[in-house]
Amino acid sequence: MKILHVAETLKGGLETYLRLVSGFQQNSPVISQAKFILPGPVEWLDSRDTHVVPTARSPLALASYAAEIKKIIRSERPTVLHLHSSIPGGIVRAMALLGQVPAETKIVYCSHGWAFDQVGPSYKKSIYRWIEWLLSHWSDAIICISGHEFRVAEKFGIKRCKCIPNGIQPTAPIAENTVAPRAPARPRRVLFVGRLDRQKGIDALLDAYARVQPGFKLVIVGGAVRNDLSLARSSEIEFAGWLEKDELEEAYRSCDAVIVPSRWEGFGLVAVEAMARSKPVFASAVGGLVDIVEDGRNGRLFSLDALDDVLREIDRISDEELQRMGRAGRQIFEEKYTADRMNAAILDLYKESVQ
Repeated sequence: MKILHVAETLKGGLETYLRLVSGFQQNSPVISQAKFILPGPVEWLDSRDTHVVPTARSPLALASYAAEIKKIIRSERPTVLHLHSSIPGGIVRAMALLGQVPAETKIVYCSHGWAFDQVGPSYKKSIYRWIEWLLSHWSDAIICISGHEFRVAEKFGIKRCKCIPNGIQPTAPIAENTVAPRAPARPRRVLFVGRLDRQKGIDALLDAYARVQPGFKLVIVGGAVRNDLSLARSSEIEFAGWLEKDELEEAYRSCDAVIVPSRWEGFGLVAVEAMARSKPVFASAVGGLVDIVEDGRNGRLFSLDALDDVLREIDRISDEELQRMGRAGRQIFEEKYTADRMNAAILDLYKESVQ
């Protein structure tokens, strides 16, 4: 079986996803070849397995992008085309509609977060929803990365969907007898990881922190990508910027809890990363986060309108309760969100598609 992945962007969790999928598929005895069409070279793929096609946004660039993709498909003759996100999903499935994809090639699509499920003008969301419904008829399978995405697809009649939650590689669990009590002199550390953009709710978090002035230290890891916010900086908040892998690992390990105040999420990878490290998650009750965080078990779900109260609760809650929720989160992670489970499910879907 020959797999050709197509991704037009590598922002955020998508690169993590593709890295994990590539590592599995290039070592699978069932898959003879796994190649990728990407917007640029990456260090985790051999250049022989990568076709570089730059990101496209203007109509002229999109036409050129489509022509290059068509040429590569004809050259590679994949068994399965695995399309990631809206632009490759739209372009390649439109090509299939026009008969420009070989009939024997199966198409698997993953939106990595429905465009019509995000915050935005109603007319745009209606257009995106209609396009996804139409093009689902030229998909052999559609992967939904969360139960929420699957439920939304069902609601609007998008067919051929299967829920395969995102997964990550397990980290070594933190043994209970190695968790030292927090020193009274050290303030509790609460971690935010992600883009400093409106979707992630960082503005709401900083505003609430300024109003409530809790006793815990807020640590912000990440940077702006869309530049759609003007954020006030404070000496009471630690802005760490983007961190390398080992530094990010230390940030997770040294925190007491993780907060995810997103306005919308197709999945919620940061929540799973926190659970893998036995950290409780305080998350807004939106999108895929409602499937990941079990309120009261491995964290708390909240409305952004109640963010002030959540910060006060984090201040009041005991260390023992935070550790209990962290342990529960690790258990849920091992049951549902490992990379091995995700990759095995994707492979099974490929097999079903080509039968």
